[in-house]
Amino acid sequence: MLFEPPIDLLVKKAGCRYAVAVIVGARAKDLANKIPTILNGSDNLAIDYAANEVARGEVIGVQSK
Repeated sequence: MLFEPPIDLLVKKAGCRYAVAVIVGARAKDLANKIPTILNGSDNLAIDYAANEVARGEVIGVQSK
């Protein structure tokens, strides 16, 4: 279960809970598939890493392909 960052902070950054789910999910998938070296040697899962990026303001949306 995700405790950090708080969901309220993520909702403020993304606008709504649905947007949080979409943005964090897409970024986690991107991290797991394209950039696995970031996650190697880390205790964090891709979803945790993605949620922290959103909380820091590093990821603000999902790009369509």
